[in-house]
Amino acid sequence: MPEARTLDPAMSYTACLGTLLRRLRTLQGLTQAALGRHTGFDGSYVGATERAAVRPSRTLVERCDHTLQAGGALLTLWPLADREWGTGTAHDPPPPPPPGGPGAGPPADPVLEAMELARQAEASELGEEAMAGLERTVGRLERAALATPPRELIPAVRARRRYAGRLLKGRLPLGRHRRLLVAAGRLSLLLARLHDDAGDREAAEADRDTAFRLACQADDGELAALAVELLAAWALVDGRFDAALTLARSGQDLAPPASTAAVQLALDEARALASLGHHAEAAGARQLAALTSAMLPRAAAS
Repeated sequence: MPEARTLDPAMSYTACLGTLLRRLRTLQGLTQAALGRHTGFDGSYVGATERAAVRPSRTLVERCDHTLQAGGALLTLWPLADREWGTGTAHDPPPPPPPGGPGAGPPADPVLEAMELARQAEASELGEEAMAGLERTVGRLERAALATPPRELIPAVRARRRYAGRLLKGRLPLGRHRRLLVAAGRLSLLLARLHDDAGDREAAEADRDTAFRLACQADDGELAALAVELLAAWALVDGRFDAALTLARSGQDLAPPASTAAVQLALDEARALASLGHHAEAAGARQLAALTSAMLPRAAAS
């Protein structure tokens, strides 16, 4: 049997198929063993398929689709999942969807479609597993931005933000709704940085404004502070040092005391003060940034 591996539903069709299979099975009230009896397979093989630990059998998927009344949803995913095992590209992300014009509808991204189908299988509620998967995807895109040309990454980030927007229309517990607002806000802030790096300041400003509004709706001080920090950074680049100083200080009022946003805003304040000739005050702001950075958890400070 191939070595078991852990696959992210946002990046693997095999994991998408397994996630959907598990949710449909639990909605029917069946154990893995019971589903195995219905389909003529051992329950352990059903479990391994749900965990994306084995190459899914077409016969198993076809029988599960029939038994669970999936209407062809599982079978639609099977060729994509099977191809991953044949080419060894299970960890490769899908190509970004083509940009959609007005009225074009959702992007043609099979991974997003599969995630949406899994959400619908949860009776239109965003489950904890799906929420955590989206948050992991946001983090992965933020890290990818450090080494990916902005124009190459923008379509993927936009697609995920559209997906988050569709999820916000569903029935959500209050805590999960807030987390989804924050995820959408982080994607908007990332888009603002990417558009600015690509030379499109107008789009960047619109995305930044969206990030700030979502932060206010979620009552997330750090996200709001990061949105203000981006304005301060732009003001510094543009040579508007008085505006940068005002923005850096107002952002610090929003930021949690020990946060990366507080560190960056203190550094922005120091740069603005130094550019205005207030070198003693600039040194104090740099010292504040250093003290705040020392208070951060090691992972956040690195």
